[in-house]
Order: sequence, then C-alpha cells, then structure tokens
Amino acid sequence: MKHDEATTQRWLVFCLVFATTAAAASKLFTIFRIDGLSAEEWLLLTLFAVLFSWIAASFWLACIGAYEFWNEARRESVAKTLAQFSTSRSRTVLAVPIYNENCAAVFAAIEAMLDSLREVGALDRFDFFVLSDTQNPHSRANEEKIWHRVRRARTDARIYYRNRSRNIGRKSGNIADFCVNWGALYEYMVVLDADSLMSGLTLVRLVALMDDNPRTGLIQVAPLLIGGESLFARMQQFASWVYGPIYVSGLARLQGADGNYWGHNAIIRVNAFMQHCGLPRLPGRPPLGGEILSHDFVEAALLRRAGWDIWLLPRLGGSYEATPPNLIDHLKRDQRWCQGNLQHIRLLFARDFRLQSRLHMAFGAASYLSSPLWLLLILLFSADAVQLQNSALVTFIGRYPILIWPVSHVEAFLSLIAATAMLLFGPKLLSLVLLLRDAESTRLFGGAQSLIISTLTEIVVSTLLAPVLMLSHSWFVANTLAGRTVEWGGQRRSGSRLPFAVCAATFTPHTALAILAAALAFYWMPGSAWWFLPLLAGLALAVLLCWVTSDPKLGAAARRHGLFVVPTEIAPPPLLGRLNARLSAINGSRDDETDRSGGSLRVA
Repeated sequence: MKHDEATTQRWLVFCLVFATTAAAASKLFTIFRIDGLSAEEWLLLTLFAVLFSWIAASFWLACIGAYEFWNEARRESVAKTLAQFSTSRSRTVLAVPIYNENCAAVFAAIEAMLDSLREVGALDRFDFFVLSDTQNPHSRANEEKIWHRVRRARTDARIYYRNRSRNIGRKSGNIADFCVNWGALYEYMVVLDADSLMSGLTLVRLVALMDDNPRTGLIQVAPLLIGGESLFARMQQFASWVYGPIYVSGLARLQGADGNYWGHNAIIRVNAFMQHCGLPRLPGRPPLGGEILSHDFVEAALLRRAGWDIWLLPRLGGSYEATPPNLIDHLKRDQRWCQGNLQHIRLLFARDFRLQSRLHMAFGAASYLSSPLWLLLILLFSADAVQLQNSALVTFIGRYPILIWPVSHVEAFLSLIAATAMLLFGPKLLSLVLLLRDAESTRLFGGAQSLIISTLTEIVVSTLLAPVLMLSHSWFVANTLAGRTVEWGGQRRSGSRLPFAVCAATFTPHTALAILAAALAFYWMPGSAWWFLPLLAGLALAVLLCWVTSDPKLGAAARRHGLFVVPTEIAPPPLLGRLNARLSAINGSRDDETDRSGGSLRVA
C-alpha cells in the first residue's frame, strides 16, 4: 500500500474515532449538566472520553480489517515464489534464543522446519542458530547433548549451538551477541522464540520479499496460536484464529511502511539491524531505568528513524507460536510486558523518532495504563451514584422548600452501555459473520454450530475475566511506578491443572474485593447496586475460573465436543504433522531427560 493511501486511512479512522467518542461523551454530558457539572463530574467525563476513544479505535481498526477480508485478493502463486527464490543468492539464519526452555521441544520444532525447508528445496540457504542463555550446568549439558544428537541425525543441515557464560541484556543482548560474532555471514535473520514455528514456504516467501524490496529492513509475520491443551489455552488459541486476523489486517492497512516489531516470527535485514539497533541503557534504576526490556518496539523505531521500511504481513500464513497454559502464567507474562512497555514512556520524545513509532510505544504503554484508568472511572461513577442516592430531593426558593421531581437517567445510561458493548463485542461478532459466509472456513472451525457456540462461550468467559485482568494490570502498573521490578525468567509453555490452593492464593484478593464492593454497593445505593453485578461477578468467580480453565482434561473434552476447534486441528498442515510426530517420539522415550515440565508435549 502506498504511503498516501495509508495516511488517508489513518485520517479516516481518526475522524471515525473522534465522531464516535464525541457522540458518547455528549450523551454523558447531557446527563450531568442537568444540575451543573462538579469538578468530579468533569474528571469523570474526561476519563470516559479517553477510555471510550480507546475502545472506539479498536472497533474501527477491526472494521478496516474486516473490509480487507471481505475484499481479499488472491495470494501470489507458490510456483512464482519458488521460481523467484531459486535465483536468490541471499543467506538467511534462523536465530532461536532460549533460556531455561524444554530443549527437546525446541529442537523438535527445528527439525520440523528443516523438513519443511527441504520439501520446498531451500534447505541449503538457511542455517539454524540456537542461542542459549541457560545458566544451570545440568540444563546446559542436556542442551548440548540434544544438539549433538540432532546434528548427527541431520547431516544435510547446518545447526549451530552457542551458550553465553553471562546473559547480559537478556534476549536483546543474546541477539546482539550473535550479530557481533556471526551477523556478517548473513543477509537476513529470522528471529524465533522457543515456541515459534514457521513453514518452509513462508520462510522462502519472506526472503523473496526482502530481495524484491531493498529498502525494507524488517517484515513482521502475524503468528497464530497453536498447541493449546487447557481450556484457557484453547480459548486463547480460538480467539487468535477467529478475531485476531481482522485486527491484524486493519493494523497492517493503517501502518503501511511504518510497521512495528513483535520480537519474533519476523525477518530482519542483518546489516541494517547491526548498524542502527544498538540499544541504549536508560538512566536511573529499574524498573523504569536500566536495560530496555521490551526491546522490539525500540528496535523498530530505530530502523524507521534510519529510513528503513517495516511491514506487517497479516495473511502470509505458516507462522505459529504457543500460548501460556493458564491464567496465572498469562498474567506473569503480562506483568513482564507491563514493566517493559512502561519504560517506553521515557522514549516517547527521543530524538528523530517518527510519529508512528512514538504512537506504537504510546499505545503499548496505554494498553496497561488503561486498566487503572478504568478502575478510577468505576470508582468515580460509584461515588457519583452514592452522592445522587443520598442527596435531598428538595430545593429552596427563599426560605420555602420545593419538592424536586426526580429525573430518570436509566435510558441514557443503557444507551451508553449498549454503545460500549457494541464497540467491545462488535468485532467478535463481525469476525464470526465473515467466517460463516464461507463454507470452507466454517468447516475448518468444526462447522457452523460449533463456531457459533464457541464464539458465544468465549465472549462470556472473556467478559468475566475482563475485570480480573483490569485489577491485575492496575496492580502491575502500581508496582512498576512504585519501583518494584519483576524477574524476567523462563516461560512455562505446558503443564497440568493448577492446584486449587495456588489459584486461591493468587485470586482470593479479587474475590474478597468483589464481596466487599457488593456489600458497600447494596448498603450505600440499594437502588443502583445491580448495575455493578456484571462487573463484580467475574471478580467473585476469579479463583474458580482460574482453576477450571487450567485443566487440560476439560480442554480435551471441549475438543471432543467440537468446541474451540481451529483449522490446524481439522486439517493439520504437514509442518505441524511432522512436529507432532517428533514430540510423540519424545514423550514415548523413557530415557529422555529433557522434558521436566510435568506434562506431555503436543502441538495442533
């Protein structure tokens, strides 16, 4: 898409967001102005406008993406891509940074990608580098043992392994160390996470695109979630396949060449990266100072500052990753991202950054800052409701009291709630309609009935979890701003159901707060307390929701009944078939020392 076209799209979305927000804010203003606006109500109105604009932007972004889907063009033919790639002389490395990972699963994914590259005749153009930051001596020895085993079995492939004695700079430092020592050997670098997977055809297409576009510094491919076993992971996986594509398509349309980097499943021009993406150390102490944790956004901003294009490809396909197995691990990851994204506030006014790069960082921080703002908005609405409930229904003319006829605002509030619900749930229902209009897409999600029931169930569960996430994110923001840092350790990618005691220890404060809030609401404003019940229900059920959704057996039962099915389970691509075969062999090996997660490995 041309730059002028992207700019026009951005202005269109801005106008739509502004008009939508203005309409909603004017409705609330009409309610408040009857008896004059207090300072508290002005603050409430301002917060409402800011937060409503946030969800309006998400809604219109999804609408732009849905329009793209509705008018989808045919993809470039495979034959043309392979013919173009055959004339390329570029060399590409697939860099896989790991830290305390299940190394058997990592190398199983590498072997599946090797087979996929061999299938398209491109194996000789790609090298694999496993870049380990693992510090435990036993784990390091085990990684080397598996690497030697794979190298002996794959003599036609180049697979390298390196372990750093000091993991300075975490993942970004790991990649930087690789670039310093080996980067000059390659034109392109594909960065993968430990749970990433990309098909050979996708990798070949990326190289061909980079060859064809010499001003492109990075191409980000949108990964889809796979391998979900627990009910929580399966719902997350289903959401990524059903709702994610329209958001990503809308984002790609608006970004144009001003794209962003998500840290993995992307191809990078190595020379450009080495010249421009050295990360500074922020002044001050962690968590807001020190090493830049969410490095990917900053590296993208540095590439754009140097004039390199960054593109997001929403529909290339063949790009996958895993998801945390339960709500607690999901929130642990969010807490790390929250700390990293809040650091970006300090970089918003960095010299020569482009406006779009500043917006990427601002939106990343706002995705977490919006939670305490929503919490503040709810508290202000509650305080206003209490004040209205306890105010006298009389006024005075001189010394004589005059009875005030109460004015009901129920209809106006219901219209605001309906508008908010439309913005929140509209994109999900729109995604459902887009899939149902295509018979083949519907089949790949288990059929129309399965798709509809799964979507409605996911909407209910995600609505219940929304206040839990809001409260947790508010706590993360408060801790970060208070100077408390979190440890960026390894990520759990599979496992059994969480013990109920663990769920209770984590979410009992949420439940206790819900009970207290409900009691206060019915005491201070018995006529209006029911407005808060939908919000408090999720908090009250937080412990139970976490425990139930962490169960892989319930996830398996849901799959047997056709719920939360995704296309890779109906028609598995060869890449995933190979990976599952390898993982099954690992799980069946009694003398394998590599899987210490307590659960079997599987991807679908």
